[in-house]
Amino acid sequence: MFQQAPLTFLIIMAATHGLYAEPFLRELKRQGHRVHVVTRADALGYDWPRELIDGLYAVPDIFDAAELRRAVCYLGRELRIDRVVGPGEYDVELAASLREHLRLPGLGESAARFFRDKLAMRDGAHRGGVCVPAYTSLIHLPSVARFLADAPGPWVLKPRTEASSKGIQKLHEPGEVWDAIQALGDRASDHLLECYIAGDVYHVDGMVSEGRVLFAAAHRYGKPILDLHRDGGIYTTRRVRRGSETEKALLAMHADVLKALGLRDGVCHVEYIRGQDGRFYFLECGARVGAGLIDTMVEAESGLNLWAEWARLEVAQVRGSYAMPPVHDRHAGVLATVTPVEHPDPRPYLQAGVSHAAIDKPYHLGLLVTHEDPDWVAAKLEELAWCVGVDYAQRA
Repeated sequence: MFQQAPLTFLIIMAATHGLYAEPFLRELKRQGHRVHVVTRADALGYDWPRELIDGLYAVPDIFDAAELRRAVCYLGRELRIDRVVGPGEYDVELAASLREHLRLPGLGESAARFFRDKLAMRDGAHRGGVCVPAYTSLIHLPSVARFLADAPGPWVLKPRTEASSKGIQKLHEPGEVWDAIQALGDRASDHLLECYIAGDVYHVDGMVSEGRVLFAAAHRYGKPILDLHRDGGIYTTRRVRRGSETEKALLAMHADVLKALGLRDGVCHVEYIRGQDGRFYFLECGARVGAGLIDTMVEAESGLNLWAEWARLEVAQVRGSYAMPPVHDRHAGVLATVTPVEHPDPRPYLQAGVSHAAIDKPYHLGLLVTHEDPDWVAAKLEELAWCVGVDYAQRA
């Protein structure tokens, strides 16, 4: 019987905050494929899972597109590359640029902007009929002036390609906006300005194949990430009640967002906010697995490891159709926090329905809550957040 040759995957991992995507690599190796990783030179000291990697390479500055391209093409003299994957937030654009140069399938540079550039994704969603906060680029200053006159504050100034809430400023007066733009100088065009919307923040995590949503699960953050970065607190997120009107609205909007942005294959993490007017607004979309223990939560809810399924989707795009594994349906939530203790002990918090959620970083504690009742999950997360906050405040 003819046996197909293994595929060769080139994984671009900037590894800016430690290691990630190990289940992705593990699934590729389980299927017998070859895995080669390119990272930055100062990340070589990490404890890489060498048993999963056929070749580990580094460049001094992985964000130097020309340097990365030359290094990869040098490897390509002897290594036939079938797929290029960027599994992390900062890897998406790097992988897209390489696909363009190597003429490989997958997200190219223009398409990848819809999943990294907050201005591009707002433009794409808005053109697709998706509700977004009022916004403007900072490229043309008279347009900014008109925006400030027409759109009531407060406003948020956002870097277009940073991850999470990094670099976001909340501004209340037009003078603050102009001062911030002046301070940015010729970096202003790398930012956008939009109306601040107060409300609960949600995220939908899932998979898409050939433009069809295969799986999607809706969740709600406890305290919005922007507020956590600004005011501190303990991070939590949990699944929205199955079958609720909130879930239905989010999943319908989710399908519209993916269609508008053109994601055909892969995994996604999409964030929304429900304003005081009761409407949902699109915030941002990543063509990657969500961070903050979201993969752990989704696996507890559904049995799906999004990293492993993403690897299977990548293989299927070369070898044939993708078949979803069986999915179970529970409610889950996670808690994560930074602690003053290098190796925090989770045991005081473990009980029925509460387990340790491992975070591969010192000074971090993670907990997973699972139950059939979403209200129980919500109450337990609130209780744990209070207990953890009190315990570690006393040790600080």
